[in-house]
Parts: sequence; structure tokens; C-alpha cells
Amino acid sequence: MPSPIPVTVVAAPPEWWQIVSALSPLAVLVAAIVAASVGLLTLRQKARSDNRSEWWRRAQWALDACLSRSRSEAEMGQRAIDILGRSELASHEELALLRVGTEDALEAAAAAPAPRTVQPPGPAAPPGPPAPEDHRVQIAAAKARITLDQRLGETTPDWIVALSREKPE
Repeated sequence: MPSPIPVTVVAAPPEWWQIVSALSPLAVLVAAIVAASVGLLTLRQKARSDNRSEWWRRAQWALDACLSRSRSEAEMGQRAIDILGRSELASHEELALLRVGTEDALEAAAAAPAPRTVQPPGPAAPPGPPAPEDHRVQIAAAKARITLDQRLGETTPDWIVALSREKPE
């Protein structure tokens, strides 16, 4: 019986394209992960953009409602400003814009005498307290102003803080 002959096969080192083709499943996996990450970030950004757009639509309604002749609608507008002012969707400029929506009601409160312990600064007020429905709007505006001032890092005048603590009639 003949004895086996040992055979040694010497292969050439792999070519570069053989190495790259061996890594192609890993490259496909990395590309899929990157594409999924980009897709998720895009969806998240679109959702935030949609939320900000809806926030702004509500802010427009609230600002319009503040100027309404209907005192109950004006009060709802002030309350909506208070709620919208707490949202993280609002930028600094948008908060400042919402603050403008409280000014008419607060100017009316400053001009009218009311049973307050702290009187607003300014000229002498005309006689007579505000109507109960106007007073509710003024209280809601004072509460909204406190929220907005806190978010804007500004100090709220004492007479507005006192007005916000009053109970509507």
C-alpha cells in the first residue's frame, strides 16, 4: 500500500475586491442603520414643525379672542394665552408677542379703580369699578402675564400679581 503524499496548497493573498465583497453585508447593515436614523430624525422634526404650526394657529385664535367684544370670549382668549405661554413650543419672540395680547385688559385694569390693596401706577382713575365680566378678563390677563413674565425672565409688577389673586365676581 502506498503511503499518502502530503500536498501543500499555497494560495495567493486575497485581492482587494475579495476583501471588500466579504465586508458588503456589514456595509449594508450600517447603511440601513444610518437611513433609519435619518428617517426617524426627519419624522421627529416634521412632528415638531406640525406641533409648532398648530401652536401658532391656537395663538392667533387667542390673540383675536382677546380683542373680542364678547367678554366671555375675551376671557377665554386670556386663559388660552396663559396655557399657550406654558408650552415649550413657544420661542422667546412668540412669548413676547403673546404678552402684547394681555396689555389692553391690563391697561383697562390700571385705569379702573378696584378693591385692591396695591393700586397700579398712573393717573387718577375714573370713578366706578369695572363690570364683573371685564374684571374676569382682567384677572385672566394678569394670570397670563405672570406666566409669560416668568418664561421671559421678567419681573411682574406688584399690582398685576395682586390683581391675579383677586376672585372674580
